[in-house]
Amino acid sequence: MFEDEAAGTALCFQLIGGTARTCDASPCDDPARWVQVTMLLRTAFIVVIAALVPTVCHAQRTRLDLNGTWEFRLDPRNEGEVQRWHATATPFDDSIEVPGAWQAQGFGTRSGSLRHDYAGTAWYRRTVALPAEWKQKVVRLRIGGAHRETTLFFNGARIGEHRGFSTPFWFDVTNHVRPDSDNVIAIRVSNPGSAPTESPREQEPSRLTGMLNYIGNWGGIYGSVELQATEPTWIEDVYIRSDVDSKITKFLITVRSQATQAYPAEIRVSVSPDSEGSAALRVQPGGDTEVELALSIPNARLWSPEHPHLYNATIALWHSDREYDRVEERFGVRQVTTRGNVLLLNGKPLYLRGYGDDNIEVLTGFPPASRETYLKRLRLARSFGFNAVRYHSMTPAEAFFHAADEAGMLVMAELPVAYTQYFLPHQDLLRGELERVLRTYRNRPSLLSIAFGNELNLSWLATEDERERLLETVADFYHLAKALHPDGLVLSNDGHVVRPTDMVSHFGEGLPDLPTVKHEFGGYYCSLPDISLIDELTGVLLPTWLEAKKQWVEENGLAAQYPLYVRHSQRLQHLGRKAQIERVRRRGDITGYHYWLIVDFPGGTGEGDSWEEGWFDYFWRPKGISPRDGQEINSPVLPLIDADVHDRTLWSDVTKNIAVSISNYGSDDLRDARLSWKLLANEQLIAHEENLRVSVPMGSVQGVSQITIGPVPGKEAQRLELVVTVNGKHTNRWAFWAFPRSALLRHPDTSVYSTVKWAGIARLYPFVRPEAPRGGADGLWITSVLDDAAVRFLRSGGRVWLLADRGQVQPRAEAGFFPEAGGAQGTMVHNHPALDGFPHDGFCDLQFYNLLDGGVPFPLDEWPKDFQPIVGGTRTTTGFLSKSKDLSRVGYIFEARIGEGRLMVTTLRLREHLDEAYPEAIYLFDRLLRYATGRDFAPPIGIGVDELNALTPP
Repeated sequence: MFEDEAAGTALCFQLIGGTARTCDASPCDDPARWVQVTMLLRTAFIVVIAALVPTVCHAQRTRLDLNGTWEFRLDPRNEGEVQRWHATATPFDDSIEVPGAWQAQGFGTRSGSLRHDYAGTAWYRRTVALPAEWKQKVVRLRIGGAHRETTLFFNGARIGEHRGFSTPFWFDVTNHVRPDSDNVIAIRVSNPGSAPTESPREQEPSRLTGMLNYIGNWGGIYGSVELQATEPTWIEDVYIRSDVDSKITKFLITVRSQATQAYPAEIRVSVSPDSEGSAALRVQPGGDTEVELALSIPNARLWSPEHPHLYNATIALWHSDREYDRVEERFGVRQVTTRGNVLLLNGKPLYLRGYGDDNIEVLTGFPPASRETYLKRLRLARSFGFNAVRYHSMTPAEAFFHAADEAGMLVMAELPVAYTQYFLPHQDLLRGELERVLRTYRNRPSLLSIAFGNELNLSWLATEDERERLLETVADFYHLAKALHPDGLVLSNDGHVVRPTDMVSHFGEGLPDLPTVKHEFGGYYCSLPDISLIDELTGVLLPTWLEAKKQWVEENGLAAQYPLYVRHSQRLQHLGRKAQIERVRRRGDITGYHYWLIVDFPGGTGEGDSWEEGWFDYFWRPKGISPRDGQEINSPVLPLIDADVHDRTLWSDVTKNIAVSISNYGSDDLRDARLSWKLLANEQLIAHEENLRVSVPMGSVQGVSQITIGPVPGKEAQRLELVVTVNGKHTNRWAFWAFPRSALLRHPDTSVYSTVKWAGIARLYPFVRPEAPRGGADGLWITSVLDDAAVRFLRSGGRVWLLADRGQVQPRAEAGFFPEAGGAQGTMVHNHPALDGFPHDGFCDLQFYNLLDGGVPFPLDEWPKDFQPIVGGTRTTTGFLSKSKDLSRVGYIFEARIGEGRLMVTTLRLREHLDEAYPEAIYLFDRLLRYATGRDFAPPIGIGVDELNALTPP
């Protein structure tokens, strides 16, 4: 299929034998011929909207799309070139679709979590007919991307090879084409080696590795393939630079010629709708000629994520009233600069609300070659408030950049250096990749920065000589990048402070002299693995990590409950996102973050088991969150409060003061902006204030108001929602819980004893006897140790409430409210009489924060399958980068029968927080005390000696 690369150019046709073909770029000076054509077209009822007597034919680049089906053959013994597979007429046995990884199309054998894997050499072959018009043309083959080494053969001749996999690349086949005949194209692609499975520091850097080839050592052609014909003199490169203050856009144009003599020419540039200019040059034979042209674009509309306006530039090469070549380039008028530690876009402070992308393509391996696919994804991410993306150790596909230009997403690209050890051994190849990346994508307004790799950690290098070499190479790369793209930002790496660099992305504090972005931000909080996705993982990856979790779920009798545990883990994960983002937005030394990750990361790689840290699942579907949830924490103008996650409860009869601030990274200063707030209880308005006037300059965080909530009407504990809005459109919301103090237990139904060393009990409940029961089995015994005396009391029919100390149960590991890095937890709060009146909606929200954070998740894996805790959960138990992420059933409040006795266990931090400052602790303690002393205390399941031993002192 032939297509005109310069869309919208007028075409000159000759009607020959009833067919239309493009003419060469010579003057069409036969009016009679055009009249004949016009009459024929009218007869055929074809309406042609074009000038019928053009003065010239516009030059066009004709291209032949070679995507689709190719012959294919694996070459495991690497013998194809010697046996001249590129020249033989014998058909290959297999076929393959281009673009696409060969693993995704069934080639190779199973290896670990890869359904098919093949590492080595393979051959693509295709026969194409080229038109006679291609005589005297320069013909080049363009490959949009291949991994990792590519060799081209054309009509039996070896044309050349390419090493690298970050950009499209070209081969000149002019001297070997056969116009008006069949032509045989053979492409040899090799992907030796394998994807890393060791942990990051243990990986062997024998082959250059980044996220393009980290999950799998994908093989084959991943970009579009085409043949393109031009005149012997053509426009080789266009570099566009804009100055937003002067509204001047400069075009640096490189003209390449295979002509045998020099001649004068002219470059003409037009930018729709009404800017144009020209510049003279003298084309040099057999080489490149550069010319610069500046255009004024009055009233230029600037490109930004919020307003991604794009211009179309037409660049044409003329000589003697003949147009030899033309190209079209989309670009945006925008300028990225820095001022101290402030990042500026078009002269205004910019806050990067970014996400991380690890090239997680669970079906295809390789990234898509489809602009439409990327547009859909990017618009989804934009709807969640993101304005930037960091690609870990890779540069995204060409189609991605064009989609990002259109969607308004800034791109932080990187060279394929997954970790420190890959940098120095491959520095020559990386230098070439750096040049190709910048030359290919420097016109893209979405390209914010290029980094030389991920986490260049000097401490990982064994010798001082290696450290010095790395610093020298970084400096060399930096100066090369600034020479190629002076207007772009250059990062030495993403993860550590290594100078020279224009910006820093790391885990640490903000620097005073450079903009600082939070590296892989978010604490790596995960949700539980979603085993419902198993049947959808039909592509390159076998869902072995999910199948292992499914087996555990079934063995533990959780098949019906597990989906709810997953959903609750996603809710907890989003609570963590909100807390993390709000904390960093309160700071003035940080200019952004890239939240890690946008989609979940699969198991079976060098990162160990799976990381369900994504906002979306493997298929770009939101994990229980809506665009509103994302926008409210990812907003350029973000209302904030000083009540952090540990400070969300209050007594109903008191007031609580809350300071409000605003992080303003919108497009303008907030001057006399409208601030409003409202407080809801059970979705009913109980307090509000409207039209407070506030002002906050761009690029700053400032306190603007104080809100007082309470007293809260009502006799029941209840969940509240505080909603703050700026100018009617920038909204944030927070949950609070109010507890009445007037309803504490005064007269229990039975005697209560306590051997817990805890003054708070006696102060709040004077009826509690500070001793152990002396005989019989009457009453409730509150204890922190289930010793022999307590067990005897239970077996004789007594009631025991074990307020478990961390050191008195096995194992002794404590848990955070939020999971540790790479970990996950889904809690479940059942509608149980023990929690009567305690507000919850089925899981541990922030009303449990102070109770659960630092508490003991008691393992219930060896307990009966039908044992159901009152408050419990399913959580991961293994550590960072573990090869197998184990799951465990845990309890925080649970009950059981022991003989005739009744036992209730709490491992929450009730005792530490039984204080007026923690109304949730007092109120929950009271609910549990009422239950344990009341008639409803009737545990449905009994436990045996093994379970009991786990509760007794070690």
